[in-house]
Amino acid sequence: MTSTHSLCWSSSEAKHLVESSPLFRDMPAGEIAAILTHMQPMTYAQGTSIVEQGTWDGQFYIVVSGSASVLLQDGEQARTPFSTGWLGPGECFGEVSLLTGESPAATVRAEEDTTVWSLTQADFLALYEAYPTLLRNINRILSLRLARTNRQLLSTKRAERVWLAFVDTPGSLLERSLAMHIAQALAERSRKRVLLLELCSSDQAVGPHFAAHADQVRPAVLACTQSYDLLQKHKAPTVTAKGQHFAALAAFIDGDNVNGHKKAGQTTLWNGHVQATLIDLATFYDYILFVTTQESPAALVRAVEELCQRAVVLVSANAEALQSAQLAVSLSRAPFSESSPVERSLFVAHVPERPTIGVQDRYAAQLGIGAAGTSLATTRLARLLPADTVLLEECWRRQETLTPGADLTKAVDFVARHIARQTVGIAFGAGGARGFAHIGVMKHLLECGIPFDYIAGCSIGIIPAGMYLLDKSFDEMEEAFLRFQRYIVKWRIPRTSIFSNKGVKHLFEELCGTTCFEDLPVPFAVVVIDLATRAGVVLDRGPIWQAGLASVSVPAVFPPVLIGKHALIDGGMHDPVPVSVIKEMGADILIASALRGQNLAHGSATDTLPRTQHNRHKRAPRSAHIVDMLLHSYSIAMTTISMHSMREADVVIQPKLHRVPLYHFSEGHKFVMAGYEAVEDVLPLLQKRLPWLAK
Repeated sequence: MTSTHSLCWSSSEAKHLVESSPLFRDMPAGEIAAILTHMQPMTYAQGTSIVEQGTWDGQFYIVVSGSASVLLQDGEQARTPFSTGWLGPGECFGEVSLLTGESPAATVRAEEDTTVWSLTQADFLALYEAYPTLLRNINRILSLRLARTNRQLLSTKRAERVWLAFVDTPGSLLERSLAMHIAQALAERSRKRVLLLELCSSDQAVGPHFAAHADQVRPAVLACTQSYDLLQKHKAPTVTAKGQHFAALAAFIDGDNVNGHKKAGQTTLWNGHVQATLIDLATFYDYILFVTTQESPAALVRAVEELCQRAVVLVSANAEALQSAQLAVSLSRAPFSESSPVERSLFVAHVPERPTIGVQDRYAAQLGIGAAGTSLATTRLARLLPADTVLLEECWRRQETLTPGADLTKAVDFVARHIARQTVGIAFGAGGARGFAHIGVMKHLLECGIPFDYIAGCSIGIIPAGMYLLDKSFDEMEEAFLRFQRYIVKWRIPRTSIFSNKGVKHLFEELCGTTCFEDLPVPFAVVVIDLATRAGVVLDRGPIWQAGLASVSVPAVFPPVLIGKHALIDGGMHDPVPVSVIKEMGADILIASALRGQNLAHGSATDTLPRTQHNRHKRAPRSAHIVDMLLHSYSIAMTTISMHSMREADVVIQPKLHRVPLYHFSEGHKFVMAGYEAVEDVLPLLQKRLPWLAK
């Protein structure tokens, strides 16, 4: 610490202190002058303790320049103190010790070279008693600190802080307008309070351009640091009288350019007042979206990275933005820092091609996602957002949010639901002819507006799932099931199976053509078993017909399907309702469509065999056909395994299904309505997870 008692007070330095510190708010000039004459300047080097916890020093301090952290040693056994606050220019500390006579309860450490002005205890107490405004301001400061602490304890900083980091072409306001559309979609989907906070000046922000509701534009953060009344305006409702939810909008600073915002040589971009204000804002909202761009000041970007819990990175699909992202990845710069604890999700926006899984793979490789030795080695490219300049321009011109139904609108909706942890994965289970029920399940879910963000299927469950992704109608799905039975019975000389799979192969080739998983717009996975390793295998790349054929290859009934060096069979004996797969794919809400027979748990061994096998009219009992026995044994085992397979599901849709042999598809059409009705039974559960479903 260096004492500089001989330092002369410059008018600019004193003016800056008075303007920035709540200690001097509304104070008469005479009182200010009297207080300043008693203050002594001191400078502390970075890392030096200004105040030590438990050590009395009898001083009151005001930070003039630099910054300091407030550190608390929690108990004698704690080795490393933890930070409980941050102090910047204008902040004061030490008054509680002087008023109570107790030793300081925390350590204050200079985080950079820091200058403070100090008062001795005698001067402080004399001025405290002599000047009512000083007394009032100190009481106000203490009151606000106490209120803030109480709110923190009660709310645990309620708002989830999400960093929207745009890696785009500088100055591209139209591309950056996605932030507004994402925030609005988040408000509508979550039915919660959302603040879009753009870390720029108000005249550079895109959010206010779309404001359509009273009080939607809220005071800027720096303005709130100076006025408690302005801060309280953030409590205004974010829902209209008609129940329409909207995002609140705010900039970091009113008017002036953030990059040039300096006063008396002191940067005011991020200080203790700002941090304290954000703590207060966190109690007013459920989500705060911090928006940065390549033009954002480095100091703000670093602060946001430390403040936020999650980061949603949007890289524009243009050469300049991709090169910037690649450079940031290679140098481990924000928002791709290897050391950053922020949970990171990546999206590529304004993609000119049809946003398929194959195109997504290409962008992922270009950015180095999943590549060993990069900061993105464990990061998944969550989605592509299609380019739609015409729609963005129209929305900008009309000052409206995105048009419902457009591909870009659906993609933005996915980003919002990703932030709200509302992405949906659906696992369609195995079950032979009972698979007709999946059609009814799918139909009702889509009618309710439930999105299919991730899809996985096992055995017969892949047929409706795959046909949906191939844009087939529900009538075409039913027709495919009926044709499936006609192709099953292709007898062969038993060696690896009883039936040949040539007919089923022909059907899958006809339904899927040359379409591969990479050609689909939505992630789709098929579960099979590798006979060599006896382990489950997830197929999500390559020809869909080939994966489908492997997934319905019931052991001993159909031969294994050879893909490369692997012999693959039906995955029903491993993961008949692949909920774990959709979880691994990235889904937040896990839905299982299960086809367990209603009587399997309590019925006899013959309950699901054809009735012609029962003893009728006292005729001698007849042994079941080998195919019936194989499929029945398979069904029993699969039903038992499915109970384990569905443990992670948030919602289980289980239609009330009658007994029917697994391969009797001619009777399966009656199960479509059962599947439809089963969705109605779980709608209350779905509404809890997806609040926007509630009417």
